[in-house]
Amino acid sequence: MKKLSRIGVFTLTMAITILLILPTAQAVDFKISGHINRAILWGDNGNDDDTFFVDNENSNSRWRFTGSNVFDEVWKVGIVWEVEMESNTSDDFDIGDNSDTANVTFTERKMEFFVEHKQFGTIWLGQGSTASDGTSEVDLSGTDVVAYSDIVDMAGGINFRTGDDVIVAAIVDVYNNYDGFSRRDRIRYDTPKFGPVYFSGSYMNGQSWDVAGRFAYEWEGIGKLAAAAHYTGAETQRDPFSQYSGSISFLHSSGFNVTGAAGSRDFDAGGRDDGLFYYAKLGFKRGIHAVSVDYGYAENVDQNNDEFDTIGVAYVISPWDSVEFYGDYRWHTLDRDNVDNIEDISAVMIGGRVKF
Repeated sequence: MKKLSRIGVFTLTMAITILLILPTAQAVDFKISGHINRAILWGDNGNDDDTFFVDNENSNSRWRFTGSNVFDEVWKVGIVWEVEMESNTSDDFDIGDNSDTANVTFTERKMEFFVEHKQFGTIWLGQGSTASDGTSEVDLSGTDVVAYSDIVDMAGGINFRTGDDVIVAAIVDVYNNYDGFSRRDRIRYDTPKFGPVYFSGSYMNGQSWDVAGRFAYEWEGIGKLAAAAHYTGAETQRDPFSQYSGSISFLHSSGFNVTGAAGSRDFDAGGRDDGLFYYAKLGFKRGIHAVSVDYGYAENVDQNNDEFDTIGVAYVISPWDSVEFYGDYRWHTLDRDNVDNIEDISAVMIGGRVKF
């Protein structure tokens, strides 16, 4: 990928300057936010080990412009422009890589506007979250900055190898939390909230679509409960499949919390067995501290009869507003038909996220 050109930097700087000096009476209210999330990542594939300085893909470094205004007391119109900027992302390296995986680059995350009506809901148009985005990743544990259901974000590029150092497959190839379509160019509709519940649907390029529902509620003196689920029938010519997934998380007022997620993909071509994943987390969150232990399992993601397991232990401390420091240890194992002596993979990541 090419470095951002001088012309690109100048154009971006001018655009930001113009936005900052626009009178607020002529546009939506406007603000800038984001975070930097950097870490040290160590991995061991059973034959060798290595250490890397990475951008934490669990919540990669980014900045965003957001703005909105209310019109005629019932309409709300706003914009979201979010860009990630990463150097050596944590899910994109293997043991033995001896340099940064890529030059520093800007990558589009969101570029959209929305129109919301108090009674009829919200329409989103542009590059942004699809209805299914995040439905496998509801997590109230406080450790999701370093450990959540998409476990490949930590060290997904590391390859499983046999004892003879033969590459079998990367972690990212054999595990998937089937979290829908992430962010795409789409049109999306969110219903208004019906108490603690609302529903969404989106349609994307490639004739793909998804529907989802979300729930969030807090009982005073008891705790919080959040959940989400989605279904999609992605009947594209290139990669036809249908899929569902969901997640749920409960945080008790004592600080104890439990999180679970599961999903399945029905491959409509190629004679593939259904892909499955399960994820469970037990945690405790109190004051500035959060700790958790989790387990993930996946089968048939890359090949029929593949079985993948992972266990992780995470700790996060938030000593000041907008500042978090974290550490995580994760162990991975893979069983594959007709391949013997596949070595386990261990990884440790220590780092911090600073928001602005």
